[in-house]
Amino acid sequence: MNQLQIQEVDVKLWDKYKVRFTPHHDINIIVGINGSGKTTLLTEIKKTLSKSLGTEGAYIYIPSVDNLIPRDKRKKETALSQELNYYIYDIKDGPSLFSYRVSAMDAPSSYKSIVEQRVTIFREVIDSLFKDTGKSLIIENNNFFIDSKNGKLLPKDLSSGEKEILLLLLRVFLLDSNGSVVLIDEPESSLDISWQYKLIDLLVKLNPNAQFFITTHSPSIFGDGWGDKIIYMEDVTSKIEQSV
Repeated sequence: MNQLQIQEVDVKLWDKYKVRFTPHHDINIIVGINGSGKTTLLTEIKKTLSKSLGTEGAYIYIPSVDNLIPRDKRKKETALSQELNYYIYDIKDGPSLFSYRVSAMDAPSSYKSIVEQRVTIFREVIDSLFKDTGKSLIIENNNFFIDSKNGKLLPKDLSSGEKEILLLLLRVFLLDSNGSVVLIDEPESSLDISWQYKLIDLLVKLNPNAQFFITTHSPSIFGDGWGDKIIYMEDVTSKIEQSV
C-alpha cells in the first residue's frame, strides 16, 4: 500500500505571508476569514506536491463547486455535471468508476472480490445519504443510474448538492484506499447541513489511509467530533519581513 504524508506545511502566500504548521496525520480542517488565504494555501500545497510527485494520483485537489472549470465548453452540461460524468464513465484517461471496475475483469479472483466489496461500500454510503428522498444508486454491468420514485435518473438529473456529494465521495473512493493527500476546498457549497455533519466520517470510511486538508466556512463540517482537527489561519500565518 502506498503511503504519503505531509509532515510539515511551510509555504508562502503572495510573497507577503508565510504559513507554517505541523499537520495532523489524518484530518486537517482549515478555517479563517474571507481573504485569509485558505484556497491559496491549498493551491500552494498542490504546487509543492506536483513538483515532487508529478501529476495527480498520490494526491488529489478538489476545488469548490464555484471554481470548477468545464471540461468541454461546447457542451451544455454544467462544469459540475461534466466533472461527475468524467469520474464515473471515462475509460480512456481515468481514473473513473468504470475504469476501476474494468481493471478487475481479468484480474485474480482475490482482487475482483476486493473491488466488488469496495464498490458495494461506496454504493451503501451513497444510499445512506439519498434514502430520505427515496433514491438509491444502481451500478450494474455498464449501467450507472439512480433509482427514484420517478424512475431512473442519470447523474445529470440530480440536484447540485447530490452531484457534489457524489463527486466528492467518488474521487476519494477512486484512490483505492492508498495513502494519499486529499485537498478539498470549501465542500459545503451545495450540501445539506446533515450531509456536512457526516462528510468527514464518510471520507474517512472510503479512505482511512488518506491525509485530508479541508478548507471551510461551515461549523457543521467539524461539528461531529472533529473540533480538535481545526487549524486557524491566523494562528499559523506570519508576515514576511521585507528587507530594505
